Amino acid sequence: MSQRKGLLTRRSPQELYRIIKEKLNAGNAELASFFFNRGANFYVISYQKEGKRKHTFIDAGDPKYRNQILPILIENDVDPAAIERIVITHRHPDHCGLVDLLAKESGAKILVHSNFKSFVEGDIKPEERRWLGNFGPSGLKECDIEYLSQPAMSEVITIGGVDFPSLIEPIEIGEDGKLMILACPESTPTHSPDQIIILYTPQNCPHTYEKTDGNWPTTDGILFSGDLWLMRGPFGNWSVGNFFRHFRWGLYRLKNLVLGKGRSQRNHREQDAKAKEALKKGFHLVRVKPGHGEEFLGSRIIPDGLLAERDVLVGLGYSLDANKSILRQSDLAPRIAALGEQSYTSFVKELLFWIALGYSSSEVAAFLVRIYQEQCGGGSLVEKDRLERRERLKEILTRLRDEKSESEELQQVAESALSELERVL
Repeated sequence: MSQRKGLLTRRSPQELYRIIKEKLNAGNAELASFFFNRGANFYVISYQKEGKRKHTFIDAGDPKYRNQILPILIENDVDPAAIERIVITHRHPDHCGLVDLLAKESGAKILVHSNFKSFVEGDIKPEERRWLGNFGPSGLKECDIEYLSQPAMSEVITIGGVDFPSLIEPIEIGEDGKLMILACPESTPTHSPDQIIILYTPQNCPHTYEKTDGNWPTTDGILFSGDLWLMRGPFGNWSVGNFFRHFRWGLYRLKNLVLGKGRSQRNHREQDAKAKEALKKGFHLVRVKPGHGEEFLGSRIIPDGLLAERDVLVGLGYSLDANKSILRQSDLAPRIAALGEQSYTSFVKELLFWIALGYSSSEVAAFLVRIYQEQCGGGSLVEKDRLERRERLKEILTRLRDEKSESEELQQVAESALSELERVL
């Protein structure tokens, strides 16, 4: 895996992007991940098809990079004329803002959720229009767009107990790889009504996420999550134009609040809550390529085994917003202790499953260290939760290392993880 940093020669020299290139475990396929500090990420899968190098894009980048995007691609061995298809995760400009440019350069087909059509046709709510700034979707009308809706007999992929409808037959990538395009279940409120996620697998078994036949590690699978599953949201962009967009949006929210038309701001935690929870609990191990921020490791061991205090509140039947002082009530102590034991049992069970999948003790320990390192940042409440999960992870590893009833292999995993944490902290 190679990494490369780039510098955009714009007004602000701080607008760095980073590109990570890697070989995919699917014959001749490669993945270039374009991580932008300002604006959304996009991803390019490259492969041989009929003797020619082709590219599939997942998202298309922010319109602020319109003058830089083609040189950036060429510089990184991506021929804009060889783009075969562009899959857009949702309609927000930071994700689809350059799709018309890239499609016109290549003649590529654009794959989007059927609900994207209203956006192209200009049926945009006032609230949404305020975020568009100078970006207009009218240029997309000239592009080759395929609007994906759920066929009557289509496959439904169940992740974490929630059904994600498959919108198209799996797309072949390279010699053996597959891409599955899944619709986000409908939700109110939602981040965007046209969200999709994309699952990549390295062979012809397109959704072995609850189990695997042992021919490939589950971490060879990749989830491109758009904005549905993030570790960190987009960085603020305080250019003059963006400042005034935020200012206008603030006035609009204030006006609606005064007129009694709703809350002054959207609660992102409530958007698509069921789907988000399903993704967090639906994978033993999966690499997640998000719409913003760098890749992270997704695993049910986090929500099931590493309980923050707010997780305990929910487990006791309270809301996430309940006062944490409730947890100090003596009458709740037995129930809280039971939740702690349950989370420890879930944690150990998950480690045993990872080992059964063929991961070595050192690999399992490395996953745990990575999970620890990635539990950071976010908004103030989320950041506190993640810091508590870090502490919980260290507590569990210490207990696992010292627990005589546990297997020697698990004790070694715990010892290795704790030693590495001491080194990196």
